[in-house]
Amino acid sequence: MPEALLTAWGNPSRGDDALGPCLLQRLEAWASSMGIAERFLWVEDFQLQIDHALNLEGKTLALYVDAGENTAAPFSFFPLSPLKQPWHTTHAMPPESVLAVFEQFSHKPPCPSFALCLKGEDFSIREGLSTAAQNHLESALTFAQTLLKNPTSEAWLALAHPPPH
Repeated sequence: MPEALLTAWGNPSRGDDALGPCLLQRLEAWASSMGIAERFLWVEDFQLQIDHALNLEGKTLALYVDAGENTAAPFSFFPLSPLKQPWHTTHAMPPESVLAVFEQFSHKPPCPSFALCLKGEDFSIREGLSTAAQNHLESALTFAQTLLKNPTSEAWLALAHPPPH
């Protein structure tokens, strides 16, 4: 059974919104070449939904990957905590709400969870990443490979930055 959860979301028809899925695909290919892909549950979607809370069951660590318009370049990496009150709309929900839903239905805290948010520049309707986003993707890939080489909450906390405001 995979020990860690890696979830990425985004819309490939919205330019840089595809950064999360692009990173996850490249990371999974790298992990397969290293013989470590089976240690992780790989989840890709257009947006987070309540159902994604089920993926946390039995995991020791979780990483949520997305693109952000107001993110510092090239990316930010920070720990997540469940929201006190889960928040969602018909459009999407943040990872903190996924953690809160897990906590509510399982009656236990979720595993240590982190966000990796890549700086996006152009979210217009178009295929492909902007040049800046491609550079951010390369930086984030190198960083994420470091994370997967040592998938422990202690190691990841040592690399984390304060959450954005």
